[in-house]
Amino acid sequence: MREILRCCILISFLIFFFSTSDKACAAEGALPLTADAAVLIDYQTGTVLYGSNATRPLPPASTTKILAGLLSLEIGDGKDTVIIDNYTASVEGTSIYLKSGQILSLRDLTKGALINSGNDAATAIAIHLAGNEQQFASLMNYKAKTVGCWQSRYYNPHGLPQVGHAVSAYDMARITRYALKNKNFRCIVSTRSDRIRDASGKVIKLYNTNRLLGHRERGIEVVGVKTGTTSEAGECLVAAANVKGQLLISVVLGSSNRYADTLRLFEFGAKECHSVQIRRNTPCFQVPVWRGSQSEVAAGPEEDISVVVPTNQLPLLEKRVYLEPYLRAPCAKGSRVGRMEIVLGNNLLYSTELITLQDISKRCFSIKKGFR
Repeated sequence: MREILRCCILISFLIFFFSTSDKACAAEGALPLTADAAVLIDYQTGTVLYGSNATRPLPPASTTKILAGLLSLEIGDGKDTVIIDNYTASVEGTSIYLKSGQILSLRDLTKGALINSGNDAATAIAIHLAGNEQQFASLMNYKAKTVGCWQSRYYNPHGLPQVGHAVSAYDMARITRYALKNKNFRCIVSTRSDRIRDASGKVIKLYNTNRLLGHRERGIEVVGVKTGTTSEAGECLVAAANVKGQLLISVVLGSSNRYADTLRLFEFGAKECHSVQIRRNTPCFQVPVWRGSQSEVAAGPEEDISVVVPTNQLPLLEKRVYLEPYLRAPCAKGSRVGRMEIVLGNNLLYSTELITLQDISKRCFSIKKGFR
């Protein structure tokens, strides 16, 4: 039995191998932000592209509703009917003006919390799913831990000031990155305006509080996510934007000009970060074939690879390839022949299988008959 041997090829990052989105240029110094904390990450890999006090827990204001809305979509049934009680109708701050006895669907309440930033809508979600705000906050903290956020603490579903209620910019970015994988969440937070109806047919108009939503300029298109403002937290904004073909997530907490701060972060991503891409099924390697109709078969990544890193970290970026030394014919297109990893320093950013890109049949040997 042939022993399966894998050869590890450590290849330093080759610029010509990847298609690059911008010219490499070094970033110097901190950005002129007004925010107490800020972070910019790559959606695809979660790589931190820029950070300032990013791990310091701070009051998140209504960006809290990102996690509350996500839980509503994940564990609730959007078709459920929710009856508004007196407590929910009396919650202070931004609201969609719910009245006691009013009946709405859970999905419409989720829209009210995420689009219009309704504290009453977020409270209604919490009571419906967990019985009260405290129990729902426990669910929020559990969910935050499942996505790797251990230092942040949630005490309510809406973000009104409460002792101990604090989230770091980095944790908020990680939670948002996870939430954006939910297509319903992504659709809601990219909605500029909408209408919902209660059971009686009364229309409630919703208008997104994120003034950057839909911004398109210099290769930056903002597609979400959520604002937050209280006197304690200052101006907060979690945003997602397509930046030269890559989805980036920014968070600013404790800002005095959240929109300008956010655009500076995305401009940093556009100018000072480097994008590398390999499309799936792109021929990258040739693998020897034993007794095949061809001596070699092309191999490439099974999935698209898309990575963004700060330009000054390019020397730490490398590609690691693990390949079978050879294949035995016949072998079908799509057969796995190894793995490719993109590594930044000691951190694995991306991993994908390498597969054959064509069928290889077994070689036919002709036997010549000799003379008698």
